[in-house]
Amino acid sequence: MSDPREGVSRDPHIAEAGGRAANTGPDTIPGSATASSQTSRRESMHGRLMELAVWLSEHPKEARKNLKAIRRGNPIDPGVYYNSGLRMIERLYRPQHVALGNKMLRISTDPAAPVEEIRRKVLEGKR
Repeated sequence: MSDPREGVSRDPHIAEAGGRAANTGPDTIPGSATASSQTSRRESMHGRLMELAVWLSEHPKEARKNLKAIRRGNPIDPGVYYNSGLRMIERLYRPQHVALGNKMLRISTDPAAPVEEIRRKVLEGKR
């Protein structure tokens, strides 16, 4: 069968050796490295909350000692909570009910509390 491109061997963006794409080399940064090197303020804030949630899941006695537990039947007010069922810290902006099986611990009554204040309350237990 003949080549439908009539004499054009290979496309210039396809490299012959190793199958590397064009414009990639030691001086270029792949997309994932770019995303990790250029984190936004919001992503770094969520990352610090996730690290704090991991610490709380590894130290459950500290969580019970330093934070106030929420009863399941009561609706919870807006604020920052540690959800021990999902093992994550959540910011709630509207009143909600606790899902069955999840134990919620209140960290702060202000849903817009800075991460430093949340960290201090979790580690030191000051309410």
